[in-house]
Order: sequence, then structure tokens, then C-alpha cells
Amino acid sequence: MNIRLYEPALRNEGFFHLIYDSLVKCKKARLISEPRPLPRIVKPREHTSAWADFDGHPVVFDMNDHVFFYDIPALDRCEIYFKANLNWDVTDKVLQQAGRPDLRSKIFPFFFFSPDPDHDRRSRRMNWFRNFGRMRYDVCHVVGVYMNGIVDGALSPFSGQTTDPIAPAPYHFWIRYHIQQALKDIGIPGYYRLTSRGNKAIEDNRVVFPNLNAWTYSNRITDGRLTMVNTLPHAVLPWKAAESLAMGRPLIFERAPLVEMPEPFGLKKDIHYLELLPSVGGFDATAPLDRPESYRVLNPINPADFMIRAHWLKEVLTDHDRIATMTEQALHYADHVLIEPVVADFICDQVRSRIH
Repeated sequence: MNIRLYEPALRNEGFFHLIYDSLVKCKKARLISEPRPLPRIVKPREHTSAWADFDGHPVVFDMNDHVFFYDIPALDRCEIYFKANLNWDVTDKVLQQAGRPDLRSKIFPFFFFSPDPDHDRRSRRMNWFRNFGRMRYDVCHVVGVYMNGIVDGALSPFSGQTTDPIAPAPYHFWIRYHIQQALKDIGIPGYYRLTSRGNKAIEDNRVVFPNLNAWTYSNRITDGRLTMVNTLPHAVLPWKAAESLAMGRPLIFERAPLVEMPEPFGLKKDIHYLELLPSVGGFDATAPLDRPESYRVLNPINPADFMIRAHWLKEVLTDHDRIATMTEQALHYADHVLIEPVVADFICDQVRSRIH
């Protein structure tokens, strides 16, 4: 198969590094400097995507973490549209609103890979020698926030006083804060850090701290038995999940992602991850697309539930055989799934299924 990849610089960018490397190394894809078939969308926000050509068939890789954000002109122009974090219900609303439900057949579910699984695996091996195979605590919870509600003097929306959807911005901060506090309060040993994403204005070194450098961040993950990955309110799969698995650490999701995870990359509950808040709900299927609850989980959570589920997690963590089995599965996933030949074969097989 003759494969050409536009925008060679994308090979060194996180969202696309593994995709480009896999196709170049395993399928002899060529990097070409000619302009991509359509320019990148930059308004109202930048659309993260890449173009490729497979035997003359145009292909798009949409690596946005927003389930509702599509490049409709690109979808119209291409023959295969790989969509990371694909939710079919939201997609159908988007296509209906665009007046193009006929484009649905071009869309294929894709996966959010970590920027460099090889680096993640090296970090895992180096950490083994650094700690002689021992793990220092149960949970690593390092996650970025966009605000500091404690310093701002804001009241938590998770007060048990409302059943209305919570606005996305406060939900994003407070769900992370409450999860972390519950795990700390219940006595689960862990490395806990809310980070500022480089926004110094929200750092107080008590609730929100500066970002970790890449080396320290990797060490903190591999020092733990499991990695806490916040999916709410987006209910998508962040690349931190693939990073952790590449380092051989299973996951704790607040809520399992509401997105398609194609085989062989599918993640299985109680094998690759635990789910802390399984009853929190999903997107509001009745809400129109211009309301955030149609593509965000914004349901209130009773404050008592944070502690109830933290108790549940603490009990699970005492089952060392169960956690050991999950760790074995994470290591298998790292070494047999998150590898270049598997990624390259998956992409090419999906393309062939469409064009032949």
C-alpha cells in the first residue's frame, strides 16, 4: 500500500507521533511536504487533525478530545475519517445539525495513544531498577485543573442541594478536588497533586501546585500501583490512560469513558481499569447540541457518595491478587498492543475495509 503523510512535523507531535512512526516504520509511509488537502480549522477553536493518502484515498485522523467537534468539510472531502473519542449518539446530532447524516459511513472509531509509548516503557523499566520492583503507594493522582475554587472562595456545587446540571468549568475543578480529598481522607496511600497547567495565578502550593516535569511525572506513575484518571465531565479517554498502561499501571476511572474503543485497543472493566463512580450517569440524550449536558456528564453527585466509593476502593486495594492480575494485564497491553506493528496494521486494515 502506497501511503503518504502530510505535514511531516506532526511526526514529532504528541497526538500523532505513534501514528506517523508506526506507518513510516512498518508500512514504509512517506512524509510529504505538499499542502494538506484542506487547511486546518482554527476558529472558533483549532481542530487537531492530520491528513494522509492511502493508494490515492484521502484519510483524516481527528485527534480532538471533544466528542462534538468535527471538521465537516474534511469529512466531506475524505474517504476515511478516524475519530478519536467517538460517541455515536453525539456524532449523529452533529451530522444532523450539519445536514449531512450521509457522512456517517466514513467515520471509524480511533484511539488516544500516549505521545511516546517507547519512552513510557523505558520509564517503567528504569523505575523497576530504581525501586527494585517495589511500588511506594497505591494510587497516583496527578491531574491538571483550570481554576482553584478553594482560593477563590467558591462554594462547591456538589453540596447535595441541587439536581440540576452543573456548569462544566466548576464541575471540572470540583470533581477532581473531591475525588482527591476522599481518597486522602479515607487513608489510601498515594501521590496526590492538582497541577496548574502552567497557570501561575491559581497556584497556592496547598491545593494547586506547579506542573511536574516529564521525568518526575513518569516516576510518580510507576511508583504507584494504579493511576487515577479523571474522565469527568468529558467522559472521554485522555491520553494519560495509554501513558499509564504503557508503564504497566492499571487505571481507576471516575466514570468509564462514553466513547468507542476499537479492538485491539479496547479497555475492559476490572481487567484494565476500576470504575469509581459507575452510577453517575451519562450524556443527556434529550438535550440539544448547544447545551453542554448533551456531550458532558454534569450530573450532581451526593457528597456522601465520594466517601462511600473511596471506602469501596480501599477495600479493593487490599485484594493483592486482584491488583496483581490487573497489573499483568496492563503489562501485556503495553508490550503487545501499544506497539507500532499493531497500530499500523489496525489503520491499514480499517482503510482496506472501506476502499475494497
